[in-house]
Amino acid sequence: MDLVRTFVPLLGSLVILFVLARLIVSTADDERQAQETDGGLEFTPNRRSFWGVYVFVAFMGYVAVSSLFNGLKSALDFLPAGLSVCFILLLLAAFPGSIRSDQKGLEQAYWLRGRRRIAWSDVVRVTVNDKKIEIKISGKGGTKILHSRQLPDRARLIDELKRHCNEKLPAELAQKSVSL
Repeated sequence: MDLVRTFVPLLGSLVILFVLARLIVSTADDERQAQETDGGLEFTPNRRSFWGVYVFVAFMGYVAVSSLFNGLKSALDFLPAGLSVCFILLLLAAFPGSIRSDQKGLEQAYWLRGRRRIAWSDVVRVTVNDKKIEIKISGKGGTKILHSRQLPDRARLIDELKRHCNEKLPAELAQKSVSL
């Protein structure tokens, strides 16, 4: 067995997956703003995050398909394909969807989990986690919308929350003035 021919492709694959993972979880650019569309605001991840997801899914899909084409002689031969499909599903379920804010409320669309909507009157609690760079908006019935670090214009979302449900904000945010 030639160790170099075995471990160099494996190490290269791990480096590629690491770089792609860093692209996917990268923080939104500071200069990016929420886009105004049809009387509302839309907070969408950076394009590099989307491309990181696309290439990651393609890479893991290639691993799954190639391991299946090599044949399944034992139960362990299914492991690379199974793990690849699990990683793909986990990534698509966890990748933050775009958030849309309008006069009615907030809506977040995920790739695999569908859409979640919270009316402004149904907001129960807003939690800000500065360490994780995220804002969690909880609604009636347990619905949650998460503005994570991949999404731009955190300050603008906080301003929207102040306009529509200031009483639900944490004290340190509610005291600051709303920028118009």
